[in-house]
Amino acid sequence: MSDLYRFGQFVLNPGRRTLSRADSPVSLTPKAFDVLLFLAQNPNRLVTKDELLQAVWGDTFVEEGNLKQYISHLRKALGDNSEDPRLIVTIARKGYQFTVPVTVVAEAADIAKHATRQTAAAETSKTDAQPVEFPTKEKATKSPPPRLRLRRWFGAAALLAVIAAAFWLYWSYRHRVTLSVTDTIVLADVDNRTGDPVFDDALNTALRYEMEQTPYLNVLGLDKAYGTMGQLRLAPTTKITPEVARQIVGRPTARW
Repeated sequence: MSDLYRFGQFVLNPGRRTLSRADSPVSLTPKAFDVLLFLAQNPNRLVTKDELLQAVWGDTFVEEGNLKQYISHLRKALGDNSEDPRLIVTIARKGYQFTVPVTVVAEAADIAKHATRQTAAAETSKTDAQPVEFPTKEKATKSPPPRLRLRRWFGAAALLAVIAAAFWLYWSYRHRVTLSVTDTIVLADVDNRTGDPVFDDALNTALRYEMEQTPYLNVLGLDKAYGTMGQLRLAPTTKITPEVARQIVGRPTARW
């Protein structure tokens, strides 16, 4: 059992590495979770950028731009607003401050409290129980049970994923490219088709971080990519699409 960190409607569980809001899970990348945990463990005080980078990444070099992306991802996940922040406040040129009150609760006590609430709810439902109308055979055949529909959906999704993976492997084999030690990769922004904008920064940050960890790839830093985009007279907010990435690579004056 570990201590839980409660703030507002959120519960942060370091042992299980989960974040929930009103008992509903909130999706976070592993590093974003570590950043939020450190901020929650140090509420109402200035946490400098260097302190945060050292606590989460240790001696691994990470650009401040990546840290800003993680903070942006956390604000979206927590429903915070960068223009009028209520949870994570930016202290200009210094760091960040987690301004919401945090309560530390033992996980065992929280589980007991939750069980008590469930028992009370069960007793209330017994008191207010009404006669149950059992579905006829005709009604039951109209719509399959939710669990069966979910299994069918996951089965179809898994089959599509296998087909897509096989196609991608075949295409990669036919169009394979051999990189030299001097080649530099320009990462384009992930095409987020989930319909949830919170994944825009999260997917880009996770992909860039994972690719920068390998010693076999040279990934062009965001500062250099944005610098080249400035030479191309593109706005800093322009998404790096494959076309923009090709323009960055083909810039004759680019020096990496």
